[in-house]
Amino acid sequence: MRMRNGFGLVLGAMLVVGVPGAVLPTIAQDAATQKVSITRAQADRGRAEYTRNCVDCHGANLDDGEFGGPPLIGAAFKEKYFGVTADALHGFLSTAMPPDRPGRLSPQVYADITAYILSKNGIQPGTAELPPDINALGLLTVE
Repeated sequence: MRMRNGFGLVLGAMLVVGVPGAVLPTIAQDAATQKVSITRAQADRGRAEYTRNCVDCHGANLDDGEFGGPPLIGAAFKEKYFGVTADALHGFLSTAMPPDRPGRLSPQVYADITAYILSKNGIQPGTAELPPDINALGLLTVE
């Protein structure tokens, strides 16, 4: 398990920076996963944290930032992060963002921001929050 999650972190970072040939595992490759779940309260907390930590680069609409961060909504985002486990997105955020202080937010704040981004990409709120634990995130597929 630990090796798979570390692989997800490295692979997620490779995809974000555009390493050719990088392919994330899909749900068909990992039948032990469950569908990702977020709550409305978690997405709301994530929106507040996004506003504090991400809006300057990615913008209020997640695709119009003042400092040119890549879009966090739309087809290109979904191609990278839908159909893969949630540790890919959370792992990238928690190791590389924000660029001026990567990894300095708590795991819960990164989970909340991840939930907000997923909610803006059509993931509907459910009854369970997205967990902050990278191992648990490796068992949840974004679909």
